[in-house]
Amino acid sequence: MFNVTVAVLSFAVLLAMVLNLALKPPFSTKLMTGAIIVSLFGGLVFYGVGFAEVTGSIPLSIIRTLFCVFKMFAGINDLGSIAGSTFVSTTAGLVVFWLLHLLAFYSMASAVMFTLGAEALRYLRMILSRKGDLVLVYGINENSRAVGRECFGKGNCSVIFVAEEVNRSVLEDINNQGMSVLTGTKAVAADLETLRKIHADKRRLTVYALDDNIDENLFYALRLRDSLAELGVPANRTYITLPGTEDIIAPMLQVSEEKYGFGYVSVFDAGDLSARALIRLCPPWDFVKFGSDGRAEDGFECAIVGFGSHGQAVLKQLVMNGQFAGSRFRAAVFSPSINDEAGYLVADSPELLRNYEILRISAGGQSSTFYEYVTERLATLKLIAVCTGDEERDLEIVSNLMLYLKRRGSEHICVVQCGDSGVRYQETVGSPIRRLNIYTLDFLSAEKADREAILLNSTYDTSDRTDWEKWVSCDIFGKMSSRASADFTPAFLKAAGKTREEVLAGDWALTPEQLEALGETEHLRWNAFHFANGYAAMSREEMEERVDAWKRAQEKGLPGNIRITRDAVARRHACLIPWNQLDELSRREHELTGRTVDYKQIDINNVLALPTLLRAGEEGK
Repeated sequence: MFNVTVAVLSFAVLLAMVLNLALKPPFSTKLMTGAIIVSLFGGLVFYGVGFAEVTGSIPLSIIRTLFCVFKMFAGINDLGSIAGSTFVSTTAGLVVFWLLHLLAFYSMASAVMFTLGAEALRYLRMILSRKGDLVLVYGINENSRAVGRECFGKGNCSVIFVAEEVNRSVLEDINNQGMSVLTGTKAVAADLETLRKIHADKRRLTVYALDDNIDENLFYALRLRDSLAELGVPANRTYITLPGTEDIIAPMLQVSEEKYGFGYVSVFDAGDLSARALIRLCPPWDFVKFGSDGRAEDGFECAIVGFGSHGQAVLKQLVMNGQFAGSRFRAAVFSPSINDEAGYLVADSPELLRNYEILRISAGGQSSTFYEYVTERLATLKLIAVCTGDEERDLEIVSNLMLYLKRRGSEHICVVQCGDSGVRYQETVGSPIRRLNIYTLDFLSAEKADREAILLNSTYDTSDRTDWEKWVSCDIFGKMSSRASADFTPAFLKAAGKTREEVLAGDWALTPEQLEALGETEHLRWNAFHFANGYAAMSREEMEERVDAWKRAQEKGLPGNIRITRDAVARRHACLIPWNQLDELSRREHELTGRTVDYKQIDINNVLALPTLLRAGEEGK
């Protein structure tokens, strides 16, 4: 029985030591550090006292003690040399003596096993990553690792990071989380050998190219595209998301009839995504009161600090989402270099500045000019967005501004910080901080981020293709339009005084006054979207010229697919007029073409279709 007990206890201790190697490195490291300290201190005491008693020589005892303590970590003991000394003359002393040697040897063995085990674990992870769908994450940084963890957490997929090199602690951390890492020049070159090794040619492939160097993301995507083409991977099994300008990059990577490419390409701009996150976190309609007729009872006024890419994206989103029947929109933009920064917006979207009250003020968010403006508008300001591009400066501006508003009893004004990582909002000084990080699948995965937009787009496409196939084939402007429309859905609920749950339960009975107001709101939103994206109103002469071209095509028996009211190349649209002029446009088009169209009813129909969209969204979850 005694022998069995010893064997069992020995096995238990050994098992505990082995399990320690499976613990996360920070915990195991602390454990090993403690073992080293205890064994060093204990060894010095046991051997120091032992040799002092046996030899009677202090210099000799010191030398032999240090030598024996070092040997402890190699698994060697010198019990015979100090036999009979005080600390090893009892059973309890011998137990402690051997325990100290065990700790010393184990700490050294653990260090060796961790070094060898990290490579073994990495190899094991790579073998296991050949199962299920494959997610490749190019670039290793805080944002890309967050995306990788979320993908891995969904299950049914393996996540592999790709980078030129990675430090050991990050590598161990990724491996311990169940993911893998490919490093080296071949990995970043997306060579055929590497792709075959991870079975990229045999399963669905999703790629997130999120390196800190934005150009490298595109270069990797191009190399990967060419390698996948050489491997004969079906395009419809491949998806890629990367930062950049959608109009430029998407055509380079998207599959077409003429060339191989990824089955779906999602290109995002951090400024645009952060601006959409701002609307999700602090939507303008939350700061507007609506009457029982669905019309706004007050206006929406905002201020923006910073007018770089983030500031301009925020302005566009606030304009597009701040239009309500009965309301007035007003914005003031502050930046010390605003004249130098506004060039692109002025040139590309001139009607945005012409059709809305947007003040451009050459002053920063810490200037007297800014605070004087805020003080004058305390009663009417609803939201202040701080987005200079420097998140540390933004936080300083936000903190000072919130304190200023608190001391003046104006904390009802929403102050939100918008930057590369997302948005940050604190309702009042001392209240919980709410954040929305854009490096999540809710923003980067089209199937999640654009779920309602995809459903909305499918209602315009009457083909028998799936909703996803319709979305993939949709042009960039169409996708942007569907996203903008879907983002605005909660505004209609707020204006109608309904909750999402009520509408899903079948309560979308609107009075004629509400239908009129919500239809007008939809038209105002639609106008703002087009003005923000460079469109201008089509003149009567331009429309008549397009009617003539349409008639000539019909006379020749050619397909009459000319959009009379829209010129996508020149970015002109005849419907970019006030709500009360739409009936006249409908009559004029009927006179010119014989077509029967009711442009007001089109906007109202979009409002009436809201329950269908919400139900489809619930079913698609």
